[in-house]
Amino acid sequence: SDFSEGYSMVKTSMSIAGSDKRVLCSIMSITYGMINIWKEPIQAILPQLKDVYNMSLKYGLIDNALATGMFHAYRALFTGSLLKPFSKEVALFMRNNSERHKRRLMHLCVAPISNGISCLRGNSSGPQNVDEFITEEHLAEALRNKETTFCECMLAIKLMCSFIFRRLDEIKATVRQYLEPFERQGSASAQFVNIYRLFYGGLLSLHYYRESRDQFWLDRAEHAIQKMEVWTAESVWNFENKLFLLQAERHYASGEMDCAAEKYKLAQESSKKHRFVHEEALACELAAAFHENAGNVQFVAELIDRAVNCYQTWGAEGKVESLPLER
Repeated sequence: SDFSEGYSMVKTSMSIAGSDKRVLCSIMSITYGMINIWKEPIQAILPQLKDVYNMSLKYGLIDNALATGMFHAYRALFTGSLLKPFSKEVALFMRNNSERHKRRLMHLCVAPISNGISCLRGNSSGPQNVDEFITEEHLAEALRNKETTFCECMLAIKLMCSFIFRRLDEIKATVRQYLEPFERQGSASAQFVNIYRLFYGGLLSLHYYRESRDQFWLDRAEHAIQKMEVWTAESVWNFENKLFLLQAERHYASGEMDCAAEKYKLAQESSKKHRFVHEEALACELAAAFHENAGNVQFVAELIDRAVNCYQTWGAEGKVESLPLER
């Protein structure tokens, strides 16, 4: 995909739309939701999506508003928006849809985000793990109905939550079943959800490769790294930290311990610099596991403490409660 050309074209489109607010709303939704994410800091795009959502409602463009609201919800979840205020935004969005707009598919698309937030926050009244709200049947039904993007969105949330909560054995069969087919489909275009399906799928694959030395897993990981290299060339801000963490795990899997240690450090620094607090937490946690295995026990406690602090800042108390069981 030619990201720079697309980025230039949407800017031109917005200028041509001029004062026609209805046309401008549609263009802005695509611009901020699908194009600018490849070039501009994602955190700066989230408020713009909120503005488009409100503007679309004002001009009676209900379908555009709901699509933009869904864009915002998925981007806010995966990019580490603070979970407590974000959960209130999602609840309000779902309530408005249920009471006023009654779009069933929109509710189905956003429900996994709401449940994912509940799981990460450790809400006792919500689901306790991702397998309770995204099942194999949910994924299979979406594919049967040819709702491929919805299937990939659910898969990405399932991979994310499973990896964060270290439910690695439980998710393995799903990863093996779905990663390769989505790789083939994703080669034709780039969508936001591809980023996190590849990121968490790559991390899971490298864990399985360390355990089994199965070439299947290494191929999946290499594909993820190659994609992240391409995207990092477009936006260092949005992708560099993810690339560093995948590279760290790749070096670890290959026994290149000095290179791995350096990449874990770079992943932590890049995540902090670019304000991905949840991925900083993950980089610290994985680095702690690496150093413990490498015998560098002097680094482990500090890294776990940093991970805990980052998870708490994010609002992922459910994850924090699970950490002592992993140490």
